Amino acid sequence: MQSLTHRRRRGAPSAVDMEERSLIDEGDTILNKKAVYEPSNSQRCRQLVCSRSWAVTILIVMGLFLVLIAIIASFARPQTLPCTPLNTVTEAVTTPTPKAPTYIATNGKEFPWKDIRLPKSIIPESYNILMHPNISQSTFKGRVIIKVRATAPADFVVFHIKELNITHFDVTSLKDGEPIHTMEYLEYKESQQFYIKLGRSLEVDEEAEVTVKFEALLVNKLVGFYKSSYTTSSGEKRDIATTHFEPTDARAAFPCFDEPELKANFTLNIVRDKQHISLFNMPLKKTEQYENTGLLLDYYDTSVKMSTYLVAFVVCDFANISKTTSDGVKVSVYAPRELISQAHFALDGAVSVLEYYNSFFGVKYPLPKQDLIAIPDFAAGAMENWGLITYRMTAILYDPKVSSLGNKQWVATVVAHELAHQWFGNLVTMEWWDDLWLNEGFASYVEYIGADQINPDFHMHDQFVTEDLLSAMYLDSMSNSHPIHVPVDNPDEINEIFDRISYSKGGSVLRMLRNILGQSKFKAGLTHYLTIHKYNNAHTDDLWSALQDANPNLHVDIKAVMDTWTKQMGYPVVTVKQTGTLLSLTQGRFLLNAAHTNDAVPSSDYKYKWYIPLTLVTSADNETHQLTWMNMSSAETTVPPNIKWIKANSGMNGFYRVNYDTANWQHLIKQLMDNHKVFTAADRAGLIDDAFNLARAGLVSQKIALDLTLYLEKEVEYVPWKAALDNLAYIEDRIIYKEVFTSFKAYMLKLISNRLAALQWTDSGSHLEMFLQSNILSWAVKLGHQPSIDKGKQLFKQWVQDHASISPDLKNVVYMTGVKYGTEEDWKACWKVYEETNVPSEKQKMLVAMSYSTDTRLLNQYLGFSLNKSKVRSQDTERVITSIAANPSGQLLAWRFVQQNWDIFSDRYKEGSFGMSHLIKGVASHFSTQFDYDEVHNFFATRDAGSGTRAVKQSLEKIQMNIDWLEKNEGEVTDWLNQHSS
Repeated sequence: MQSLTHRRRRGAPSAVDMEERSLIDEGDTILNKKAVYEPSNSQRCRQLVCSRSWAVTILIVMGLFLVLIAIIASFARPQTLPCTPLNTVTEAVTTPTPKAPTYIATNGKEFPWKDIRLPKSIIPESYNILMHPNISQSTFKGRVIIKVRATAPADFVVFHIKELNITHFDVTSLKDGEPIHTMEYLEYKESQQFYIKLGRSLEVDEEAEVTVKFEALLVNKLVGFYKSSYTTSSGEKRDIATTHFEPTDARAAFPCFDEPELKANFTLNIVRDKQHISLFNMPLKKTEQYENTGLLLDYYDTSVKMSTYLVAFVVCDFANISKTTSDGVKVSVYAPRELISQAHFALDGAVSVLEYYNSFFGVKYPLPKQDLIAIPDFAAGAMENWGLITYRMTAILYDPKVSSLGNKQWVATVVAHELAHQWFGNLVTMEWWDDLWLNEGFASYVEYIGADQINPDFHMHDQFVTEDLLSAMYLDSMSNSHPIHVPVDNPDEINEIFDRISYSKGGSVLRMLRNILGQSKFKAGLTHYLTIHKYNNAHTDDLWSALQDANPNLHVDIKAVMDTWTKQMGYPVVTVKQTGTLLSLTQGRFLLNAAHTNDAVPSSDYKYKWYIPLTLVTSADNETHQLTWMNMSSAETTVPPNIKWIKANSGMNGFYRVNYDTANWQHLIKQLMDNHKVFTAADRAGLIDDAFNLARAGLVSQKIALDLTLYLEKEVEYVPWKAALDNLAYIEDRIIYKEVFTSFKAYMLKLISNRLAALQWTDSGSHLEMFLQSNILSWAVKLGHQPSIDKGKQLFKQWVQDHASISPDLKNVVYMTGVKYGTEEDWKACWKVYEETNVPSEKQKMLVAMSYSTDTRLLNQYLGFSLNKSKVRSQDTERVITSIAANPSGQLLAWRFVQQNWDIFSDRYKEGSFGMSHLIKGVASHFSTQFDYDEVHNFFATRDAGSGTRAVKQSLEKIQMNIDWLEKNEGEVTDWLNQHSS
């Protein structure tokens, strides 16, 4: 599944149109148990007793007056509890203690099965599903016949249901064809389980059929089997029914054994109206009239053996375009008829990638067809259902006349990501969700290979450093991170790990391993892994074994090495010290906020030490990459005499940071100033990111980090600029209300002046040059560069008044400028386009652009719109709110809005993978004062954030880091900026 990842900095939209990849890290739901702090006046009043004594009366009046003052004070900041400052991040949030499971069924009886995991005594072998959705009435009913087999003597069956009303069930033995008497049935909602007590035990290997009839609501909730809609150009609303099951919502569509290990074959028959079509994982076999109702019944081929979360079916009225691969696989893209013209790029890319992956993985794609479908309401970026991949519209539709290169790249990477899952995740599936990274880490790495296959001009491998490696390292440098392989049980915990650790860190450590082994050995291991585990499940250790077995002469213990990267959170910083020709290398865990980490941080069996494949180059041999293994310890190596500098982690292939002695940092800075091209673009980005993060952690001075940026006046490549601007944006956010901000603006304008003059407002250049152009122009506008503001306003005015076209790759900055420095009428012009355009990428640009307004009244109105489903789709609500929160004018408004509407958000995001985590991080992590820390802490202390719990902890940790940064670094940064601003 492709999550939506926000990588857009406040006020500076990335040239990759990162409004398409919202702050990701990660998928979330929430179960809200809200406790409200609200003093009751009526209770106090009833306690008052009139006395005959005037003195007592006066005392009472005075007491009431004091109480009134207390009440007013308590509500001075909405929904805030009394502040209790905390000293450590790990104490930052006190989550309400969850109630111990009671195991009481809906009828009040004790539920016999007391485990969130299903028993393995009876397992499914096949499902025969009949679905009958009534889209106009927002209901569905169905019947499922589950063929099961006993692996041990068992006199009960337990399976999953969620919000389904079971109207009938029976159990029949396939040994003799006789019904098995059922003694009792119970439902336990907390575990989403249904229990049937049998009149006799099934024998080992005895097969039976469990038949269940059910009904439920078909509502727009973005998970399970749900209703979505779109509007035609004539204003007609069209409804469709679609599915999204990962990780645990197949049970909301039909009764099933909803765990990835319990694979089975699936056969679907589905009822539909004549104006609709239906789609399933497998090809359509035949269509018949359905019971003289005027409806049609579609019969589908039986699927290959797969997990429940990969099942998908859709009923819609979409059009399609198709092509066939060289291997005979029919590839089709489905979308509303008026949008199908925007599907050609995705179709061509899917055919190209599918053919390439067949060769790359060494295992053929096993299905006869591959459908890709655009879904109007969709929580994630896309979902890899085998043979029927569902997409958010912005992730699959591309109009070259309207959409930007960033939109184009986004479609390519999501298509490549989901097709990679057809092997990693679908053909071979993790046994349980604690190995989610086997799915998402692989797809996150391989998507870069696939997207480069679609268009080599994307230079995806260069972008991996800034888009995945460095962003994952930032999250993993927090004490509230988690290991790649992490124990999870309930759906909240499962949803919580759909984040940058599972995706981007997972992809980064695989990239590091590929660099260790080499491409041919790495591919041989992957082919072996897929071949021996196809149609089955695997653990992380199975991958390591396959890679080792495929390369018998390898002198690396892959499991020993990789366990240190997957089974403990965090990563190392390697300190390099030179004495003549001798280098001493030491390692320690890197934490951004080590001073506020205490004993509550989980211990590690590896004591936070790693097997590190340290590579380095020197000024004497900068074409040679020397490898030294640090085997969970320090190490030594030698370098040529009289070298000027050392650069470790060459190519940024390793998941670690590097620190040097001051002299080497100074030599690196000088080399950048003299000839920065000695280093690759990835190494330049790495040096900048390492220095700024080491400075934040207090391991080097802020001066070293800032001195590294001086050479940027000569930098022309996107990747180093992206790393630098992201880090400088952090400083900007801390000092934006300080006097020194004037010096910061002057320095930044000086820094970007050469690029600004070279790029101008043109639409020519390479792919990455256009990305850099958008970033530089956005910064110029944000920093108050008047010529850029005037040009942006001019283009915006021409667009509004004369309908003049804007280069797709300049739209972000033009729209931002027009709204930020415009009027209410300008804002309304954007809203009109948002309502009327039929290009999904343009809608998303408008959603973000309107958040740049400095008019707080408009921002408050826009926040209100975000909860109105007739104005803003539910899938886009958190995008609107977090975009406003990233605007200095809207930061506090957005936080207040979430506080005031917490019950609504709690209910809306208790289902789905991403919304709550994004929302919490987006509105709560910008603050930089103890007052705000206390308010965020106290607000969540009495509220169950469900799968957003980790997001709360991480947000509080970020606020604490912001506070500490100002306390420790403001003076040094102020002095440096004042010195270099002219």
